[in-house]
Amino acid sequence: MRKFAFLDLDGTIIDHNQVISSKVKEAITTATANGHKVFIATGRSYPELYPFLFSLPFSGLITANGAYVEVGEQVLSSHSIDQDGICEWMGYFRRSGASWLWQCRDHFYPSETFLDFFRLSGKSERAASGDWSAYLEQIMPYVTNGTPSSAEKCVFYLSPEASSSVEEAHSLFGDRYMVIPGSVRVRAGEMVEVGVKGVNKGSAMREVLHHFGADPSQALAIGDSANDFEMLQEAGIGITLEGGANKLLEMADWVAPSIAEDGVAVAFERFGLLNPS
Repeated sequence: MRKFAFLDLDGTIIDHNQVISSKVKEAITTATANGHKVFIATGRSYPELYPFLFSLPFSGLITANGAYVEVGEQVLSSHSIDQDGICEWMGYFRRSGASWLWQCRDHFYPSETFLDFFRLSGKSERAASGDWSAYLEQIMPYVTNGTPSSAEKCVFYLSPEASSSVEEAHSLFGDRYMVIPGSVRVRAGEMVEVGVKGVNKGSAMREVLHHFGADPSQALAIGDSANDFEMLQEAGIGITLEGGANKLLEMADWVAPSIAEDGVAVAFERFGLLNPS
């Protein structure tokens, strides 16, 4: 039976040095050649996707935590936070001392210091782990000043001195927006992701499956972060990697080896994607 595999990027197939292993690339290529469908399902927005990803035979894209869904040349859905919502969040960011990045389909709008989080990677405990130089090179052509009128999602960082927390942000906004812990690992402070309420990787996965006339029982979803929860929950087989978020480890159907041990390739072999559909 044909399977539909939905893969998170960061921490699942892209490591903290922004590399995909040759074994995982080979597994994606083999699964597709065998008649299965493999999709990117990422919190990243479109401008954050490296060109090398498009050399792999993915059948479609879920980006911005489900806000944008594309199969071939067809856009299945596109969601965004409106201007009123952005103004409301900007007031909160300034009150709490957050730094932020508004992510749109074609442009990024960072606060003055937000990109330092990636520039200082490996040099500060208040920065991303690993080498993010390739990421900065990828996004800089899309970075602009100001505040957008709408955005697919937002990522913001609360330093240890900030006057707020993920819990407070969720209590203030969680009834109207998706508010979840961020997928980029931090040693000090908190990273938070914001999106359209009711839009997530799970809802986007359902749209893709409906497009192909497929059933969730045919879906295999692999991720490691809080933004993968709904996707793993709704797939016929939900998989996280060793070291994944606790809530995923508690509910996953199977825990694959870590990204350093090519967990996605191991999962593809275990669940039959390396065999013809």
